[in-house]
Parts: sequence; C-alpha cells; structure tokens
Amino acid sequence: MRRLITTLCLLLTIVAIAQPKKKMTSRDSILVEYHQNPGVPTFNPEPVLSIPENVFGWTKSVDNEWLIENNKLPLYRMSSDKQRANSREAELGQDNFQSMAFYEMKIDSTEYLVFVKQLTTGEYEFPLTKSGWKTQNSLYYCVIARPEFTDKIEKLEADTNLNYGFKILDEKVINNVPRRAHKSPWTYISKKLLLERSDRKLVLQLERKNQGQLRFLIYSIHPVFQDPAGLATDWKELNRSLYADKETLHRLHYTILESEWSQTVLP
Repeated sequence: MRRLITTLCLLLTIVAIAQPKKKMTSRDSILVEYHQNPGVPTFNPEPVLSIPENVFGWTKSVDNEWLIENNKLPLYRMSSDKQRANSREAELGQDNFQSMAFYEMKIDSTEYLVFVKQLTTGEYEFPLTKSGWKTQNSLYYCVIARPEFTDKIEKLEADTNLNYGFKILDEKVINNVPRRAHKSPWTYISKKLLLERSDRKLVLQLERKNQGQLRFLIYSIHPVFQDPAGLATDWKELNRSLYADKETLHRLHYTILESEWSQTVLP
C-alpha cells in the first residue's frame, strides 16, 4: 500500500512538471492582487478627461527667464542660446505631447483610470559623436484604481501646489507607433496590459493661479529610484531628478485655462 501511494505521488509530480506553463494574463494578476472573479477588461474609447491640444509649456532658463512653446516644455538652456534652441534635443524639449487623456476601464465591478499620452522621443545612434539622430512616436500608458474622491478645482487656493500620488497598477511605453495612435489607444494597450503590483506612483502636480490659469504636470516616478516615466527626458540636478521635488511647477509646467479643464482634478 505504501509503495502504491509513493508511486502515485511520484507520478503526479512528474505530470505536474510536464504540464506547460500558463502565460500570466492581466486577469490572473488582478485575481491574485484583488481576489476578484476574473473578467475581461472593458475600455471606454471616449476619454473622460482630455488635455486640450494647444497648451503652453514653460521652462525657467539658466538665466531665470521663462521659455515658452506649444505642447512642449522648452529645453533647459540660456534664454539667449539660439544654437541650443535649434538643436536635435530641442525637438523633444524637456517634454512634449501630441495627446494626453484619461480613459475609463472596468474589470468586473472594479473601475480604473488609464492615463494615455502620446509623445515624441528620440536619441542619437552614436551619442559620443552626436550623430545618427532618430525620433519616434511613443505611446505611454499607466493604470490606476479610480479615485473615490478628488478636490474641486474651484476650492483650490491660488498658488497652492496640489500634489497627488496614485499607485500605478500597470505602465508601459510603446515605441514606434503611428502618428495618430492616440485615436485608438486600446488597440495598443490591450496587447501589453498586465496589471501587477508596483511601487511606482502616478504624480499629478497642480497649481491654480489668480488669472484663471492652471499649472500642471503629469508623470510617474518611483519614490526611491526617482526614475520618471511618461516624459521625453529626465532633468537631473546633482544626480537627483527634478521630478522628485514637490516644487517642480516653479521650474517647468504646462498651463491651461480653468474653463478648458474639468470640475474635478480627476474624473
């Protein structure tokens, strides 16, 4: 009898090892993380909050002057440095975007927000000689649980820096996408989606001005490693990312009119 049980256990072990490993999907990860019944993600193709296409980007220069461009944070430089202003790196700026929006996603009864940003990224093929410059369209997305409550914009005091940090459940940069990939982001996101535990945060910095303007930045960052994502470039000073500072808006930001935003910071 003992020999029979031993043989049976050995057989089960061999069968288990021989089984092909199942590829983990987003549903598996969610099931482990939240103990939910697995469901198929549903994505609302209409954004619940969009950033207007024509937004001003501001960067404070080396000589303490504000530089300004459309849909781009100008490259950090001396305000009088025309050569730097016309460089390949200046095509990207400190950051840029073609589209920024929040979308709704639902799995079973749980609601999520998906932040989607299409931007231009680039690099030199040979950095030492600064030759072989290549640019590409990239699509960044990150998923957060839908916040239960966010502050009303009209209740924010002027010149108050509001700093939100939402736990990221999934994020990726998808490179070499078409120019208008942001028109159907789920086409690309659905192939990459894998919700999993993460220490990264989606940061939304917001400041209301008396003139009816809103300064803002949206990016992700790890609280320890300080490696921002969802941006064209990082900005380091003394080996520390500027994006780890809660006062980043005093150095660079996008601006938008209150009437073009929303009644809430996040939907």
